[in-house]
Amino acid sequence: MKYYLDITLLPDAEANLGFLWHKVYQQIHLMLVEHKVSAENSAIGLSFPKYNAKAFSDNIKFPLGDKLRLFAGTEQQLADLNVAQWLARLADYVHIKAIKAVPDNVSEYAYFTRRHFKSPEILRRNIDARAIVIAHKNGFNINEVKTRLLASINNLDTKSKLPFINLRSLSTEKDVSPADRRKFLLFIECEKVTNPSQNSGLFNCYGLSRRAKTQQAAVPWFEC
Repeated sequence: MKYYLDITLLPDAEANLGFLWHKVYQQIHLMLVEHKVSAENSAIGLSFPKYNAKAFSDNIKFPLGDKLRLFAGTEQQLADLNVAQWLARLADYVHIKAIKAVPDNVSEYAYFTRRHFKSPEILRRNIDARAIVIAHKNGFNINEVKTRLLASINNLDTKSKLPFINLRSLSTEKDVSPADRRKFLLFIECEKVTNPSQNSGLFNCYGLSRRAKTQQAAVPWFEC
């Protein structure tokens, strides 16, 4: 990753940071899908220079901050994206800076990956089937198992402390309107390292690293 481009989000009274992240990231995802280098692979990596996983507890307004950084191996790769065109409808809410070379003195890197979390609703929905399996396997009473599982779910803190972005699925059937497509939360985890892996450097079409060690792809980490 030798070159980068910064996008600063500009919230106002009518469009807060959460709303802008939804709109901007949805367009960036579409852009990466359009420019993917192979099935589900992107040569463009994303970084969140103001990432703060402790933001919720620290009472910071938005844990991803107000800046998105795009990385590529060459300057031309970033220029070919035509980011301004993809964000044209949001021109009043974003500031797109010129492409720059990554500083030579970078000593830290970051893996930004997606995390999945099961909601309490999903766990409750499957509680009957889980209770039957556990009871039959261990010779327990099904109702007692179900009671214990329900108590565990009720006591479980399933709210992730990781930063997230509200998005809509793009894989839903084409005949479904954009407004009716499935909503989901894209939880983003950050791991900083000094010696990144020497893998292929390909990211998924959200611009994030994959979690498997053999597929991890890091981006340079440096001050804004």
